[in-house]
Amino acid sequence: MGLLSRVLFGKPPRRIEHPVFGEALLMAAKHRSYWEVETEVHGKPFTVAIETTDEQEPSHVQAEFFKKYAENQDLAFQRACGLLVPEYEKWVREPFPANWREGFAFTSMTVPLEGNELLPWDLSFECLKDRGGHLFTCTFENGKPSQLQVDG
Repeated sequence: MGLLSRVLFGKPPRRIEHPVFGEALLMAAKHRSYWEVETEVHGKPFTVAIETTDEQEPSHVQAEFFKKYAENQDLAFQRACGLLVPEYEKWVREPFPANWREGFAFTSMTVPLEGNELLPWDLSFECLKDRGGHLFTCTFENGKPSQLQVDG
């Protein structure tokens, strides 16, 4: 990268290859930095944001946190269903299906610093029953679901 490009666009983002996450791109901002990963979980596209400080690479504990939910999507849904189901029924205007996978697809998550569930993190699910494919994101604080945001 030439001097002019660095002056105009800043330095290029840092990329790493992680044994669990694969290619990760560092997204560094003034108040928050995280590693962004576009991967697959059970053969479907999946996005992961791994919180970091001082550009530290994802830790073993963070990789285990990710695998806990990626390998057991039922657990991910179970953790968020208290907020997801009522909002789904309000949004779609029909009862929630008996099999949650008919209503949602688990599509992304945030991995907190140190894999500490007491720090803020989130799980996101794409709604399969609306035309817009809205994203329902459940935020966790102090280990409990705290709020739900619908985007899309």
